[in-house]
Amino acid sequence: MISGPSIYDRARFRNVVLRPETEQLLQQNPSGQQLARLNKLLLEDAYPGELAKSVSTGWVVKDGAMASTGSGRGVIYTAKDYGRYRVMFTMRHVSGNPDHQACVLVFCSRPPAGEKPLDALGGIQFQVPNGGHWDYRPGMNNNGGPEFTSVTKTHFDVHEWSRVEIVADAAKGTARMAVAQPPGSKAVEVLDFQDPAAGKVGPIAWQMHNAGLFDEYRDVTIESDPKDDDLITVK
Repeated sequence: MISGPSIYDRARFRNVVLRPETEQLLQQNPSGQQLARLNKLLLEDAYPGELAKSVSTGWVVKDGAMASTGSGRGVIYTAKDYGRYRVMFTMRHVSGNPDHQACVLVFCSRPPAGEKPLDALGGIQFQVPNGGHWDYRPGMNNNGGPEFTSVTKTHFDVHEWSRVEIVADAAKGTARMAVAQPPGSKAVEVLDFQDPAAGKVGPIAWQMHNAGLFDEYRDVTIESDPKDDDLITVK
């Protein structure tokens, strides 16, 4: 049954509460292994008392983009650690229930093998594209203080594609973000962070803040040790 055609039928599942990951897969009209996973999730949602739920897949590749599945709070992060870098990516927020801005994390702590990671990897959160923020360092867990500066108050449409540039330097504890909407237009600097105590060599992460969030990121590039700390997309 799982490896066959889709078992979904609107009438058959009208009284079944589908988890966000199931709904997202259903909208994609999947085939192959993803279709088999959809059928498995549908069965688990239909018989929650009889079937144990599969481990949720928080992120998938969708139309060339890294997409969150709404399965629950968590992060996806780089295989390498970075100290001084420029990261650029194109993103959009698809939907959320409950809703929250899309988030990227800098100055993160890589979890030791076999140990539970810090919440949000203990990093500094930049909310994209409009520049909200949060400080997840142990002992902090707040929206920060004077170390965050909102450079430009923006009202970008979160559902449209934006090109984001972040320049960070762990040695100085600085990170700056610029956003262009639409991609290819001149960017504006949105958010500035400065705290030498926060700087840390570690992975770069993208965060799914809570269950029910669907965000997409594509065209990710990371330049290690750029020749200067200027935001190039604002020029």
